[in-house]
Amino acid sequence: MMDLPILRYLLTSYDVALRFELTLIILITCFVVFWISQKVFPGILFGEDSEYAGYIYNAMGVVFSLVFAFVTVLVWQNYNGVSDAVAKEATTLNNMYRIYSAFPPEVERKGKEGLRAYVNTVINEEWPMLSNDQFSVKAYQELLVIENLAIHLKPQNLGESNAHQQLLRLSLEATELRRSRIYNARFALAPPAWFGLVSSLVIFLLFSCLFQMKSRRTHVVLLIFLSSTVVGILYFLVLFIHPFLGPMAIGPDPLVNLLKLSWIY
Repeated sequence: MMDLPILRYLLTSYDVALRFELTLIILITCFVVFWISQKVFPGILFGEDSEYAGYIYNAMGVVFSLVFAFVTVLVWQNYNGVSDAVAKEATTLNNMYRIYSAFPPEVERKGKEGLRAYVNTVINEEWPMLSNDQFSVKAYQELLVIENLAIHLKPQNLGESNAHQQLLRLSLEATELRRSRIYNARFALAPPAWFGLVSSLVIFLLFSCLFQMKSRRTHVVLLIFLSSTVVGILYFLVLFIHPFLGPMAIGPDPLVNLLKLSWIY
């Protein structure tokens, strides 16, 4: 998977700073193109043909809006899906913790200690690594220990047998949820898709610079409003482009609550 270093850098900023940086980038890009087209290449401007160019410009705006809306919805759904999966992972681990109470004290102690150690490693070591699209080998090894304990349990009665079946199912589910969390610790859009979206945005803004108006000040004001509107949409998209990076990064709160609330009794 290719990385997006510029986007990753932007997401290290606070929400206000991120919006300011995006606004600065869009405005600078727009007005550099505006100055070049108006001063250096005045022959390419739409003069008498502005009316016909306006029809194309309106069509471009509609198409671009549809594409942008579609991509934004995909990113938003991916973010919500990861957030729900994290909450479900915490619930699954909590259910495993409770089920260990059905076994002898030695097995119960070993199982609960393994779960506590695993959750602590995920919170303190693995979670910061998710923003860099990495995972903790230590956490994976601790999860294997928990799985092996569940697999090699030998139920002594019907109650333990039923609890063992539930424990095996939850163990597999916890592994799958962890795998899903790690797989989704990346940008929701691949670099080619992101490049296509940004290039479409640049073309749309470039086209808006090619109109020849009687008042240059009016043209500049219109470009500022257009760029600000685009920044608003782009800002929302960037906020949720990576579920574990940026101002809206998903935190380990559901897992923290296990240690601080659910597992203290």
